[in-house]
Amino acid sequence: MLLAAGCAGSGSVGTTPAATDGPPVTVASPPSSTTTTVGAGGDEGHTFVGADGVASVVDDPSRIITLSGDLTEIVFALGMGESVVATDVTTVHPPEAVGLPIVGVGRFLTAEGVLGENPTLVIGDMQTSPLETIEQIRSAGVPVAILDVPVTFEGLYGKIEQIGLLLGREGAARDLASRVRTAIEEVLASVPDHGTAPRIAFVYSRGPDVMLLFGAEMTTRPLIEAVGGVDVGAAAGVVGTVSVTPEALVAAAPDVIVITSEGLQALGGIDGLLAQPGFAETPAGRDRHILDYPEGDILTFGPRIAETLGRLSKDLQDLLGES
Repeated sequence: MLLAAGCAGSGSVGTTPAATDGPPVTVASPPSSTTTTVGAGGDEGHTFVGADGVASVVDDPSRIITLSGDLTEIVFALGMGESVVATDVTTVHPPEAVGLPIVGVGRFLTAEGVLGENPTLVIGDMQTSPLETIEQIRSAGVPVAILDVPVTFEGLYGKIEQIGLLLGREGAARDLASRVRTAIEEVLASVPDHGTAPRIAFVYSRGPDVMLLFGAEMTTRPLIEAVGGVDVGAAAGVVGTVSVTPEALVAAAPDVIVITSEGLQALGGIDGLLAQPGFAETPAGRDRHILDYPEGDILTFGPRIAETLGRLSKDLQDLLGES
């Protein structure tokens, strides 16, 4: 094991918090499904079985609340943006969604914040918590559809199509999934052969007190591997996230460190990051090979991910002198 305790187990369905202030770890869950049914009022709707195994009757998607940025982006991309009445704080795109009411943070949800917006459908994922809040919303008569959190590109395409099933936009979802697939494949086709694959660490930080290394079952792994890199966390057996220790970071010897722009700013820039124990002693630290991206880009695994992938590939080539 590379770093301190905090990684997820592999035998359960759901999410395991990596740290009190850090992103959760997602474990694979059962596929969703949908069937046509008749709602309590006699209107035809359909029953959507979410990744949590709970069936929800969806017969009125006129007032939707989305509880993560990728969900918001997919719903808007499917042409249902006008039905979205509120989001959680992780929504940063599209621009017309940013000005909507915010019901809080999907991972620390309160029923009052959600129900106050009078939703007819709430869309969350396996990171939405606590379960008690989800049950409160459902008890109030509002369906809560829970989607999986994919950690592969194929999983992303499937999630888009599942949201299409949920919203009755199957054709639009197939088209969107196809466009996203094509955009990603175009980026992958342009990735050069690096010769020796660069060792890349993704570090999540909110300041010196929160320093986490990402590994397997995180959405950053497919990005790192797609641009021809080795995810040092995943390579060392990290599942989810673990707290950084200086000794283990030096032993991991990343050639490049990727971090969120917000985290880098909270640390005081590159100099502040390299002042943290262990960072300056890595090849990445010695060469100042640090790449940063807005959290809403690098960690939002949705329709815009090909753009982020393209930027990461180009920046990596520039950093390694391959352009």
